Formats: sequence, structure tokens, C-alpha cells
Amino acid sequence: MSNLSLMRRLAMSFKAVAPGNGRHLAGKDFEGNLYFEKPDPNGGRYPRRTVELADPKLSEANYDDANISVQWQAWLRNTRKDPPTQAEIQRDEARKLLTVARAKVLDQAWQDRKAELALEQAQGRQAILGLASAASKGGEEATATPGATTAATKNAAPSEEEDPAKSAARKQIEEREASRKVGFKPQVQQGDTFEPQAWSPVASRRR
Repeated sequence: MSNLSLMRRLAMSFKAVAPGNGRHLAGKDFEGNLYFEKPDPNGGRYPRRTVELADPKLSEANYDDANISVQWQAWLRNTRKDPPTQAEIQRDEARKLLTVARAKVLDQAWQDRKAELALEQAQGRQAILGLASAASKGGEEATATPGATTAATKNAAPSEEEDPAKSAARKQIEEREASRKVGFKPQVQQGDTFEPQAWSPVASRRR
């Protein structure tokens, strides 16, 4: 601690206990700030309360509320009657640290949950695209089936036609059946060019 800071502390302590001043030291926080109180010289209801900051670069007019605990701020504004105790401030600081730790845990849990939701959304989108692709392929195959069936039918049609040998044999059978019905027996010759000859009855000669 420098000599200037030591002298400043001694001066502040002397002012706090100086007779006739009416100001007394109400308390001190963990930052080293001193809090004073004295009766209102105008006879007002609320006493005048001031703070002397430990940081020489700051003054009571431009200090930041972040440098003073909530309990001491309430005391300076006369919203609480008694100054806070060291134990009260310690409990409040512990509560703040616990709140910050819980907030970090909750924030990490939310980040993890957002990652899970993003993954589930991506998987669902991929599944939908897969179903749409399968349905599209099924429609294309159904459209192509009638043409394929027609082509197969056309290709199979020539195989159903009879060859010339079978056709000639069937023709001979039909002619034989026809000759039986009219009362004559046709001459049967082998070959694909067989044609039945005309026949006329001849009268027998008497001897």
C-alpha cells in the first residue's frame, strides 16, 4: 500500500470520528469502500448517507453501481434502515455465484437440445426426400409397364403363327373329312403341293 493511500485512509477515519461533524462510519464492504451517515442538517426525515470509494480514480458522483453491492445501494438510497452486515453480503455473493453456475448449466443444456433438434429436423427432411424419390421411381416404372407389355406381345405374336408343314397337314385332314361327307375317297399324296384330283364314276360293262 502506497503512502498516499495510507494517508487517505487515515484522513477518512479521522473525519469519521471527528467531534461536532455528526457523521459516523456505518460500514465497509469487501471492496474497501466506506459508508457514512449523518443527520440531515435541514431537519429532514432521512439522514444523509454517503460513500467514499476505495478507488481514488472514482468519486461519489461518477461511481458505477456495479462497484457497490445491492444491499449498500439500498442503504444509500434510504430504502433500508440498517446497513448490511458482512455475513449478509457474503450470502448474497454466494447466491450470485450459484445463480451464474446454474445459468451456465441451463445454457449448455439448451445448446445441446438445439443441436439435437437440428439433427432430428435434418433426419426428418432426409426421410421425406427419400420417400418422395421412391414414389417418383414407382410412378415411372408404372408408366413404362404398358409399353413394355405391348412390345412383348408384339414380339411374341409371330411365335403363335403355325409353320407351313403344320398348316398343310391340317389342310389335308380337313379335305379328308370333306371327302367322306360327299362319298368319295381322295387320293392322298405326300408333299406340300398336294392337290386332290377330280373323280367321276364309270359304268361297268356287262359280259
